[in-house]
Amino acid sequence: MNNNKIYEKVKMKIAISNSIEEDGTLKNNKKSIGKSIGIAACILLSTTGIAFATTNLINKFGANSSVGVQTAVENNYVSEVDTEYKTSNNISANIESFLIDDNNFDLTINLKFDQKIEMSENSKYDIMDLKVVNEKGEKVFATRELEAEEVQELNYTEKEAKKKYDYYDGSYSRVAEKISDNELKYYLTATGFSKGFPKSKKLNVTFNKIRRRYFVNDKEKYTIYKGEWSYEIDVPTKMSKSNIINYNLVSSSDENYKLDRATLSNTAFKIYLSNCNDLVWSDKVYVETSDAKKFYPANKSDGEGVVYPTEDGTLKYQNTFDLTSYNATDNLKVHLFKSNGKEVIIELKKEV
Repeated sequence: MNNNKIYEKVKMKIAISNSIEEDGTLKNNKKSIGKSIGIAACILLSTTGIAFATTNLINKFGANSSVGVQTAVENNYVSEVDTEYKTSNNISANIESFLIDDNNFDLTINLKFDQKIEMSENSKYDIMDLKVVNEKGEKVFATRELEAEEVQELNYTEKEAKKKYDYYDGSYSRVAEKISDNELKYYLTATGFSKGFPKSKKLNVTFNKIRRRYFVNDKEKYTIYKGEWSYEIDVPTKMSKSNIINYNLVSSSDENYKLDRATLSNTAFKIYLSNCNDLVWSDKVYVETSDAKKFYPANKSDGEGVVYPTEDGTLKYQNTFDLTSYNATDNLKVHLFKSNGKEVIIELKKEV
């Protein structure tokens, strides 16, 4: 198989990773995705995926939300909106809280039914068509089911859709937690990926379909509760503007490695490298602050790292760590590892 074909396959796997939507915790499924990307890259240049956080954290926005998001919440970077309940089709819903910055969007919705609900491994609930746009009409978030439905209604071909349709460019998970006989908390945790989330002063949140998924004789069944729920919420000033801090390269123990960019926000640290041949998956990867604290890959809503080949055969690397602006220092060291076990240290300094 030639390099271009491998490159295209890996790009497709990365696209799948970026757009995958999951119910329940992310750890196992996302790890398999990262490894599949690594296996594809390995055919070409003996590379694999990246490290994964081991913290099993259950926080304000559910089990799938990252350590970085929790750090932001602990530093009061959260909006407790607690909107008025709206009732449709005998189901009441309100928005309890949310958080948004360049890298992460987390949302909690309360759902109250007029009857007892069953929640088990065999029966789960989600919101099929959740959509969030800002005051400028820019898309902040949309579920895959909704986007597929909208594209179909527009009668776009796949080629037309790629050019004309404004897809949500990110990855997300959704989890529902039963809190009483007839009440659920619905947690959305999402990442902005390449574009990041748009700067917003208001968010318009809408949905019309709540879905119960269950199995009968090993066959998946659905019950759809239809209604109309919509909310307009104000975004606090501290969340309505970019909080990105850039870091510049000071040195690299492998001079061939090129820093494309390194950015820090209130919820995550992201690094992008190129020409980083021989880089491999390792559970030892971390970012170190100048006070010797270590921060590991998020492996949650912040996304996960990948090593992948470019068209010219060199490697690119990207990863997201649980370091935030609340615990970062002006100088950082990123610790990575090659296939021969040799450590690569990237030293960075905060841009003034």
